[in-house]
Amino acid sequence: PEIITTVDTPWEVRFESDSVKRGPSEPVIFKELKDWAQSKDERICYFSGTAVYTTKITLGALPKDKQLYLDLGYVSVMAKIKINGEYAGGVWTFPYKVAVNNLFRQGENTLEIEVVNTWKNRLIGDQKLPEKDRKVQSNYNGWKADSPLQGSGLIGPVKIIGN
Repeated sequence: PEIITTVDTPWEVRFESDSVKRGPSEPVIFKELKDWAQSKDERICYFSGTAVYTTKITLGALPKDKQLYLDLGYVSVMAKIKINGEYAGGVWTFPYKVAVNNLFRQGENTLEIEVVNTWKNRLIGDQKLPEKDRKVQSNYNGWKADSPLQGSGLIGPVKIIGN
């Protein structure tokens, strides 16, 4: 495969911010993609739910003789992709890529990736809170306040590739 471009523009990330999921209420700018579990912001590292990543990329002429794919690199856990407002597909296993012929165009393009993780990190985060402040309930919660967090989010690198 030929790398057409690596998406290295900043991403605006909007986390669900209700009282249960407790994500940041304002959009967060990621200058580079990173694992939520590594964040120093407890609203992000203990977040469980859906976050929407948006960025704009400018492309030159695209090869017409190749099948184009958007390769997300690594995602934890699932993602749905829109390019210029058009649904491109969803991914939940390796390789995290979808065919994108005719969705990208020469010039400016908007890329939107909706990522969802599991409840594990929120359950761990709630274990650090007094019982009266915990919002998440589960039939099984084998995690403790010091349990390792699950890697989460769009970790990348995100590339457009051609075959």
